[in-house]
Amino acid sequence: MTSTARQAEADQVSAAFHVALTQIGVETTAEALSLWAEVPAAQRAATASSWLRRAITLVMSKRRMSRDLARAYYRLARALQTGTTVADPYHPEPSHVTLGDLRREFAALAGTYSPPAPRPVGEAATAERGEASPTPSTEPDDASSDGSTAPLADDVEAELDDEPEDWERILVEELEGLREEEERIEREAEDELRVVLDALGSQNLDRRVSQVDDQQPARDADRQRDEAHQQAGAQQAAAASRVAMNGGRSTTWNHMKRDRRALGYVRLSRTGTPCGWCAMLISRGPVYKSRESATFNDGDKFHDNCHCYAMPVFSRQQYGASELFALNREYEALWPEVTKGHAGKSALTVWRRFIRQKQRERQKAAALAARQATTTAQEA
Repeated sequence: MTSTARQAEADQVSAAFHVALTQIGVETTAEALSLWAEVPAAQRAATASSWLRRAITLVMSKRRMSRDLARAYYRLARALQTGTTVADPYHPEPSHVTLGDLRREFAALAGTYSPPAPRPVGEAATAERGEASPTPSTEPDDASSDGSTAPLADDVEAELDDEPEDWERILVEELEGLREEEERIEREAEDELRVVLDALGSQNLDRRVSQVDDQQPARDADRQRDEAHQQAGAQQAAAASRVAMNGGRSTTWNHMKRDRRALGYVRLSRTGTPCGWCAMLISRGPVYKSRESATFNDGDKFHDNCHCYAMPVFSRQQYGASELFALNREYEALWPEVTKGHAGKSALTVWRRFIRQKQRERQKAAALAARQATTTAQEA
């Protein structure tokens, strides 16, 4: 496999990771709202404790899913970018694995990822960067994996068994202190979750309902209580989703910080319409470990309803070669122009105003194009 093909697959893997992580967030939001629906606006004290306990269990289980996903992503991405991978601290491994092992591990967790299609030996890679090759119609090979991951469909197994690169031996390297740090982070995450869910859920609802005027008509008071319940529910669900997704984000971050082969990270937006603060982080481009700690650590900060993540960078060429970083390169070029003559909070204020205006213009242009397309179709 050529370096171009490896970069294309690495881009595909990163995109699949972000989609799968976002899906975990969406599922967490939906299930958190469903659980919240069982908390009545009245008689809250009798149900608040039970709700909080069940909500914490829900979110931490989703967080574990996102951690497993991120670990599999990092292991495969590192192998594609460097030819080596890192050990899973929770499962003893031999000193070497195959690329097929890592592809299988990730594909079992990221539903949108398809391993590369088999090609005759010596055939040049022709797939467009970032696009998955079509799935071939082949029968499964007799060779099997070591059984460490969930079984895949026969056609995917055939792809992995027939692809020559799948048998490439990948050196497994240990990251010292990784498991201990992850366990510490998880304890802190559960403590944070207990605080934010109570504050944004139960306490938030209590405060909002206490502001409802009981002297007004009962219909109006009931409507306001329902609105208070919905608003508190939306806020606690957004926090639940963030904490669940942060399991994957923090796992990637923790690996990257401890990995001597990782140079740093790039902040990526899933939607392409980040808030002003995230857009500022995106405009920094690659943030290397040599940067001052405050600037570097900004990459591990995420707000409720945030759709960003920090992608590890393993070479200085990676940033310029990948289409995933197109928005980063655009914002990186715009930042000095937009913020010229400003610094600190003033620069961020100007930048946020610019980003909001730019996004509004793009939304208007997209809406106009959609209307014109509809009109043309109707006339035809």
